[in-house]
Amino acid sequence: MRQTALDRLRGKPLGETFRCPGGALCLDFCNSGQGARNRNKEEWLTGFADLIDWLEAAGAIEGAHAARLRAEGAKSPEAAQELWLRALRFRDALARVFLAKTEARSADEADLRTVEAEYARSASFARLAPSADGFAWGVDAKAAALDAALRPLANSAVELLTSSRLARLRRCGNETCYWLFVDETRNCSRRWCEMASCGNLMKVRRHRAKQHRNA
Repeated sequence: MRQTALDRLRGKPLGETFRCPGGALCLDFCNSGQGARNRNKEEWLTGFADLIDWLEAAGAIEGAHAARLRAEGAKSPEAAQELWLRALRFRDALARVFLAKTEARSADEADLRTVEAEYARSASFARLAPSADGFAWGVDAKAAALDAALRPLANSAVELLTSSRLARLRRCGNETCYWLFVDETRNCSRRWCEMASCGNLMKVRRHRAKQHRNA
């Protein structure tokens, strides 16, 4: 039986982004760059293959479409390498735009243009299809062109940037964590990317600080 992309990602660092989802595909993608923005400087998406695996596991592209993109990448390894590098540049520009929003700062113009350019570049691969709420933009599942891989990410980014949900965008309350999420709680009380990790870590830090003050 063929392993699914999610099976391959289990236990690997880049699979961590599915453990505590951000509430939007684009935020999960931004969160895959956590390693690139912390002191370890470790990249979780180490090449084109990782990028396609991540997209398939995230449900951004179907298995058959992922297979077509892998085949195209194998035929054009230099183009696949460039697509991967573009994806990382897009991810990091988008993350900076979102982080600026969480800090009530203006986004850098160059970062906005990077997001805009990828949205425009992948527009020809957009397909309108019925959804539970009416219709939604998707990606042409028959497209073998490598640029099609970035369409779901670019579409998710622009949808969030132009929606009312952006007001609920948050960065994890741990100052060393850059993970982003949409706070879907009724009273907007979510503070951590995940209570089991950063939430507990900060509770331990506060407890130790209190003990130190009372010593």
